[in-house]
Amino acid sequence: MCGRARCTLSPAEVARAFGFPTTSANAGGGGDGPAVPTLHLNRFRPSYNVLPGAYLPVGAMRALPGCAHGGGGSDGEGPVIQCMKWGLVPSFTGKAEKPDYFRMFNARSESVKEKVSFRRLIQKNRCLVAVEGFYEWKKNGSKKQPYYIHFQDHRPLVFAALYDAWTNSEGEITHTFTILTTHASTSLNWLHDRMPVILGSKDYVDAWLNDVSVKLEEITAPYEGADLVWYPVTSALGKASFDGPECIKEVDKSEDHDTYRQRY
Repeated sequence: MCGRARCTLSPAEVARAFGFPTTSANAGGGGDGPAVPTLHLNRFRPSYNVLPGAYLPVGAMRALPGCAHGGGGSDGEGPVIQCMKWGLVPSFTGKAEKPDYFRMFNARSESVKEKVSFRRLIQKNRCLVAVEGFYEWKKNGSKKQPYYIHFQDHRPLVFAALYDAWTNSEGEITHTFTILTTHASTSLNWLHDRMPVILGSKDYVDAWLNDVSVKLEEITAPYEGADLVWYPVTSALGKASFDGPECIKEVDKSEDHDTYRQRY
């Protein structure tokens, strides 16, 4: 599964991770950035400890004015980067209901075609999520040890995801997403039996976003690359308010984790 992540990426880094065009730092405007339409990027708060309910920049193909440039698809569609909340709230959720972002922050790729909340999104509502890494907890008796998982060269991880839009009783529209998961790779199954669907190549990124003819099972297979690495981090990560570079500082597994809880 994937319920915690690190995302401190700039808009330009997010765009490049998705394979979207960016503007040049020498082209004026004070620096490089996405050369595709963006929506609500001011809602994103960079964090080393991102939880469901937080806004993250998401890449999608949308039929929005001005989206046809930048290598977009047909019928006026094109790439867009939009901040959406992590944790899917289906569009059919009652307008007066309180959204629960922890209920569907992940979706099992093996069953998305069967679940009513997800199957209607596979054709038109695919999206991408970029992070620097994610966290997973290893159970050890009554204790849990968190690990930080990332690419060895520190390039962003790109996850396959699905999004939806829900309207509340005030008429406000909230876009939300869920990250697809698959069974763990052979190198990670000691840690957990699930892992996020990592789109490990540009071809897979493009196929997930633009080519629904590619078999879902092919795209959502576990990432087996040897460049996915991990190490133990502080158990203070379990506290939602704990944030900053200390989240990804490697610790000794034998270290007294209560020290971290008291300190932070």
